[in-house]
Amino acid sequence: MNEKVTIYDIAKKAGVSAKTVSKVINNKDGVKEVTRKKVLEIVKQLGYHPNIFARSLRANQPACVGITFPSPIEVTPFSPNFFLWLFMELYRIFGKKGEYICFDMFPYELNKSGDYARGVFDNLFKACIIAGAISLKDDIIRKIHNSRIPYVAFGRLYSFPEMSYATVDYEKAAYISTKFFIERGHKHIALLQSFDQYQPGLERIQGYKRALEEFRIPFNEKNIRTVNFNPKNIMLRVYQLFSDTQITALIDSSGTENGDALQEGIKRAGRKIGENCEVLTWTYEEKGSVLSEASAHVWLPVRESATEGMELLAKKIRVNEQEPIKVLFSPILDINRKNDKPIEPPYRFFESYLE
Repeated sequence: MNEKVTIYDIAKKAGVSAKTVSKVINNKDGVKEVTRKKVLEIVKQLGYHPNIFARSLRANQPACVGITFPSPIEVTPFSPNFFLWLFMELYRIFGKKGEYICFDMFPYELNKSGDYARGVFDNLFKACIIAGAISLKDDIIRKIHNSRIPYVAFGRLYSFPEMSYATVDYEKAAYISTKFFIERGHKHIALLQSFDQYQPGLERIQGYKRALEEFRIPFNEKNIRTVNFNPKNIMLRVYQLFSDTQITALIDSSGTENGDALQEGIKRAGRKIGENCEVLTWTYEEKGSVLSEASAHVWLPVRESATEGMELLAKKIRVNEQEPIKVLFSPILDINRKNDKPIEPPYRFFESYLE
């Protein structure tokens, strides 16, 4: 590598302006393809590599696409399978375009206030991806939004509709799940819920309530149990719910995709699926089954919505768009999954890191 080579050397040899070379190196629009190829060939010949830090200082602009997490790992315990998927999508959408990727993993260990935007305000991120559940009390997302940095969150807040997001309609998922059981004749329907005090948890409860109200069925707070992602906790909550003999149906909206823990809780409560109770589960796999005995599954296309959000973010970076990203995928109710492959622990969206 020749460190003395500059974009002006490349521009002179290519017979173009330094501005054109800069556009090519930074993968910007506005350059003819034949010119782009010529410049890239000369870049390779001369062994030119831009100094990312010097370039950032000159432009007074950070250089990395940052990924940060708005909730601790105890709240949103993404599995290794999720991170593998995320790495591959980041490579496809940003890495192959020459973008630098930076992870803030996790800000909560050193800063208990949870300032997940520190990469933005320390001038490290030129764009930001916010992955994880957002607290109902969150006020950081507004600061990111007001900074005018391009960003997208894998979640939304009812209290801040102006934000950029790419997510799934969890409220609708809870609504169609509850309505499914009501139309099958159930009056006492239990809800296994995750993400308490976070937006996805609120959406679950609101969708559940909306369906009950629509069919004039009284809401009973005792029919809801909040879980973390520990199998013992899931089993205990299912046992507690089904110990109430009035309850005949359970919506597993936890997203834990743990059929064994569900089955054990049902068994300990003296119930049997198909005889004196029914279960509906939520999955993040389109063709995956949490529990073969379940009456139905609801597929949450979280990966698909996140992918579209990241692709739109890449476009915003490229063309400097200012409009917020608004991606909201609908959940899909599926009653024909009995023969689909079970979701094994290595392929679950979340994994318990709790003892």
